[in-house]
Amino acid sequence: MLALSLGACATVPRHAPAPQPPVPPPATDAPAPTATTTPRPAAHPPPAEEQASPWQRIRDGLAMHGCNHGPETLHWAHRYTASPGRFADSWKQAMPFVLLVLDEVEKRKLPTEFVFLPYVESHYRPVAGRGDGPAGMWQLTAATARGRGVRVAADYDGRLDAIDSTRASLDLIALYEEKFGDWRLANMAFNAGEFRVAKLLDAPGERRLSRTELANLALSRTTHEHLDKLMALACVIDDPTRFGVQLPTPGPDDRLAPVALSRTIDLRVASKLAAIEPTAFGRFNAGHRRSHIGAEAPLRLLLPAQNAERFRQAADQLPAGLWADWRELRTRHATDVASLADAAGAPVAVVALANGVDDDARIADGARVLLPGRETADRPETAAAAGQTHLVRSGDTLGAIARRYGVKLAQLLRWNAIGAGAVLRPGDRILIGPP
Repeated sequence: MLALSLGACATVPRHAPAPQPPVPPPATDAPAPTATTTPRPAAHPPPAEEQASPWQRIRDGLAMHGCNHGPETLHWAHRYTASPGRFADSWKQAMPFVLLVLDEVEKRKLPTEFVFLPYVESHYRPVAGRGDGPAGMWQLTAATARGRGVRVAADYDGRLDAIDSTRASLDLIALYEEKFGDWRLANMAFNAGEFRVAKLLDAPGERRLSRTELANLALSRTTHEHLDKLMALACVIDDPTRFGVQLPTPGPDDRLAPVALSRTIDLRVASKLAAIEPTAFGRFNAGHRRSHIGAEAPLRLLLPAQNAERFRQAADQLPAGLWADWRELRTRHATDVASLADAAGAPVAVVALANGVDDDARIADGARVLLPGRETADRPETAAAAGQTHLVRSGDTLGAIARRYGVKLAQLLRWNAIGAGAVLRPGDRILIGPP
């Protein structure tokens, strides 16, 4: 399969903390990894309240002897935990996706080291790529994603979708292990490409490489570091006390649940129906690249489990003809929901529901409101028009917006009276064309 010959991922760079003192290498090679592992206790038994936590589940499924992999593993373990609080916070932020990936890894009976792979790639962020370059928390290229049946298009990029990208990535890991007979080589193939690894091996799958043989494979430093980082994270999570780390406990809103839809829906309205802040909603559903779910995109939302039922009940109250077509306007004076609904020719209850407010709510001057109607800025325009706006979605950049509409970045900055370093937030509107 041609797509599988391409590198599946690329590591997102991070600022390195102060270097750690060198750690002498162990005297002998670490034992080769096995395809399965038996439960074993952590180096320091976790507190009682952590026994059923994702961290203990991960420890029970480790298979690759992370701390014994070599001196570079401990080097990266110390770099990751140079700021223990920041390290713990990054896992707290990632927790909803960690639980999702862990469930899938356990379901497939894969080593739980692969729960760390999206952290190595992106810190579990749905990073938007450029063109066909790597994207999403797994950093899949467009060719690799499409080769695994993941849709990559203007309206939907499955590499940014936690469910589709996780399925495709773990499919690859399992495929590579079956071919090479070694989970470490499977990880290296994920980074460097299947055929690049295969051509370095005399007889893939017939024997396991020693640590020295593995280190001598003629692969890039990035690929070797990719495995070192995976092992380092396994080392830290297996024994956090050793590195002064206190791992976060999952909260009630960290468990995500897929919600099947009967039809396409405006995503801004969906966030109101689910009572989820738009930025968080966009992060959970980053694969959708328009303000509404595209016709060819999966009819599915990913929501915190405790919000899923609220969404279903609210969506049942929304008329079928008003699921998809909504437009966002800014009020020019203080008003109320009834006046907005009357002007739009829509029921008061429906307008209130779509905006997440009560039927008798007052609307402030300058507030952004949703009313029935098609959002013209959501169409794939190619030229600037006076007064046209672009609705910012997660991952948008000023440069990307300028390219999409065929305008110069300098013009975009001038029309919006902003600097090149301006921070964009989902929901912002960027003027395309002169005011």
